[in-house]
Amino acid sequence: MSKPCVLVLAGLDPSGGAGLLADAEAVRAAGATPLCVATALTVQTTRAARRFKTVDPGLVVESAQALLEEEDVRAIKIGMVGDRAVAVEIAGLLQGRKRLPLVVDPVLAASSGAKLFEGSVTSARDAYLRLAAGAVLTPNLSEAETLLGARLDDPMQAGALLGEGPGAVLLKGGHLAGDPVDFLFQPLGVEQFRARRIPASARGTGCRLASAIAAGLARGLPLREAVLAARQLVRDYLQAHLSV
Repeated sequence: MSKPCVLVLAGLDPSGGAGLLADAEAVRAAGATPLCVATALTVQTTRAARRFKTVDPGLVVESAQALLEEEDVRAIKIGMVGDRAVAVEIAGLLQGRKRLPLVVDPVLAASSGAKLFEGSVTSARDAYLRLAAGAVLTPNLSEAETLLGARLDDPMQAGALLGEGPGAVLLKGGHLAGDPVDFLFQPLGVEQFRARRIPASARGTGCRLASAIAAGLARGLPLREAVLAARQLVRDYLQAHLSV
């Protein structure tokens, strides 16, 4: 029996540490088949992102549409979109695909701090909230603050993002002080996932987490189980990249 497919739309990091290549690696590791469409091309090394150029929005959507028509796509994952124009075109494509599980990772900046969205903060907020309607949204704290347009003094405040349209929100806790805690907000409540911090030096963990969740959903796992499996996949990845 063939594995279910995950359609991934994200930026191409030629170093493979993050972005589309990391997404594909995570989807395969989580038991699904990745189908990859580049939304942007980046000038990036293992150390830092330098600049990027978005792919023509029409080409992005045409590529994704062809895969949706001919392949066994069971879930979609969206990462970096680069600008509002690309986001608007993808959102239009998704209108007829409401039944497919969707995971949206709001990529706004690289780990090195380089911007990965061309436009204002308001434009970035509108673009990703448009894409995240009914989806599983996976921001870190900084991204959640951008999407809400406010500083969050307590991670629990990120639950307000549910009021902006996502079906669920997984706040990634890797950027918080101390051992990381991820918060899964759903309409019926919130659950916290705690674990010790792994002293590893690795990029792209957010990309891998969101992609692995999408793979789990493509395989028919309930959201909670997909999140737990994806967290373990990322922790295994970090364990393999321990800092010396």
